[in-house]
Amino acid sequence: MKTPKSQSCRGGMFRRSLFAASFAVAAVTSMATAYVSPARAAEKGSLIIGIDETASEYWAEYTQGAQDIADSIGTKLTVITSNYQGAQLLAQLGAIYATGCSKCALATDPSSNAFVKAVVHRSAVAQVPIVTIWNRPENIHPWDTDPKYWVAHTSFDGVMSGYYQMTALCKALGGKGQIAAVEGVPSTPPAYQRIQGLHKALAECPGVKLLDTQVGDWQETKSQNIVRTWIARYGDKLNGVFASNDAMARGAVAALREKNLNGKVFVTGSDGSKVALDMVKSGDMLVTVWNDPVLQGAVSISLAHAAAVGDIDPEKLTHAQRDFYLKQEVVDKSNVDQYLALKANAPKYTYDQMKANFWKDSAGQIPVGANK
Repeated sequence: MKTPKSQSCRGGMFRRSLFAASFAVAAVTSMATAYVSPARAAEKGSLIIGIDETASEYWAEYTQGAQDIADSIGTKLTVITSNYQGAQLLAQLGAIYATGCSKCALATDPSSNAFVKAVVHRSAVAQVPIVTIWNRPENIHPWDTDPKYWVAHTSFDGVMSGYYQMTALCKALGGKGQIAAVEGVPSTPPAYQRIQGLHKALAECPGVKLLDTQVGDWQETKSQNIVRTWIARYGDKLNGVFASNDAMARGAVAALREKNLNGKVFVTGSDGSKVALDMVKSGDMLVTVWNDPVLQGAVSISLAHAAAVGDIDPEKLTHAQRDFYLKQEVVDKSNVDQYLALKANAPKYTYDQMKANFWKDSAGQIPVGANK
C-alpha cells in the first residue's frame, strides 16, 4: 500500500492522521543515518530509496526496512521524497546520478504509472539497478523494459485486499444489508484493484447492496466528510463502510463517532496501520488488511543491491521473480494482538537473510491485467 494524490499503498499506500503522522515523523527522524545529501549519495555502493512522503507511518516503516539492510552491509541509505510528484523524483535522481553512482541501487515508488518508464530509464542510463513498488503500467515489465537494470517490481494484491474486506463485511452482516465504499485515487493500481475486489465479493454476497461509491483520494478528512453525507442521506440504512485504506477508514470512524454509530456500522480498511489495529481491537473497525512495509522495504532494496553487486543477474530471473506480490493477511479481533505485537517489535532484517531467499514472502506473480 501506499498513497495519496498519485498512489498506494504502495503499500501502503498513505495519508495518515495527525497522530500517525507525528509518530512517523519521529520514527524517521530518529534514524539519523537514513538521510544524506544527494552529493554523498554517489558514494560507491550507496542504497537509495524513493518514498512519497515522510509524514506517514507506512513510509517510516518502509524506510526502516531499507535502513536495516543498509546497516547490515555497512553502507549509507539515501532517502529522497517525491511528495507524490514524479517530476520531483526524476529531478532528484538526476542530481544524484550526475556525478556517477558506482554499484548504487535504487528502490522506489515512481509516484504514478505515468512516471514508471522515465524513472526506470533514467536509472538504466546511470547503470543503477532499480526495483519499483506499487505503480507499474500494464504494458511494461522488468523483462521487456531496460531489462538489465529494472530488476523487479513488487506490490500487494489490491484485488484480494478488497475481496477480504468485503467478505468480512458480508459475514458480519449475516449476508444482508447495505454498505457504501470510499475509493482511493482511481488512476492508481491499489485503488481500482481494491474496488474490483469489492465487486468480486459482492457478487458472492447478493444480499448486500452497494448504496454508493465516492472517491476519497486516500485522505482521512475527505472520507470523514463523505461518510457524514452518507449518514445524513441513508440514516440507519447504512450498515457498513468499505474504505480502500486505513486513513479513509479512520475518517469513516470519526464521522460515525459524531453520531455514536462507531462499532454499530461496520468499517473495513487496508494497510495494517497502528491506529487501524487499535481500532480493530476496540471494535471501531471490523478488519484491516496487513501489508508489511518493513518487509517491503527490506525486500525491494535487497533485490536492487543484489543486482548491483552481482549476487543476481536480473536477466536470468523468471518472470515470477521479477514481478510479484508480497503476502498480506486479514486482521480482525481474533488475531489483532499478534499484529500489534509485530508492529511494536518489527523484525530487523539483514541482507544475508534476504539473500538466502529473496522470494520467501512472495505471494506469486502479478497476473496479466492486474494493473488495468
